[in-house]
Amino acid sequence: MKRDNELVEFILGVVFLAVGLFMLSKRVIVSSGFSIFSIGNFDLTTGTIVIPLMIGIILRFVYPKSFIPKLIVILSSIFIVVAIIMSVKLRFVPTSLFDYLLIVGLIAVGTGLLLKTLTKKQS
Repeated sequence: MKRDNELVEFILGVVFLAVGLFMLSKRVIVSSGFSIFSIGNFDLTTGTIVIPLMIGIILRFVYPKSFIPKLIVILSSIFIVVAIIMSVKLRFVPTSLFDYLLIVGLIAVGTGLLLKTLTKKQS
């Protein structure tokens, strides 16, 4: 009988967490646009971050066995992905206090039930 109770708690936790995260995702607006990244006193526009990648690719063909062009390509690719992620803006749309508390409550209860069932010691 105890196993059935744990399974119900687990399923309820998944459902509550999923509903809470779904409601939260419906209230967030995602946008992006042209941006400038500052590194110290040096400003990078979104187009200039592609230049090291182009240099790395050129060097990769000129020196195919060298490690430095591979490193430049890998680091440039990582920097481009990070720059794209950094340019994304998330905005929470106005919502009622009831909806906000419902979202937070569902996420908290769902997470609590999941953690309770997943961290329980098996006897």
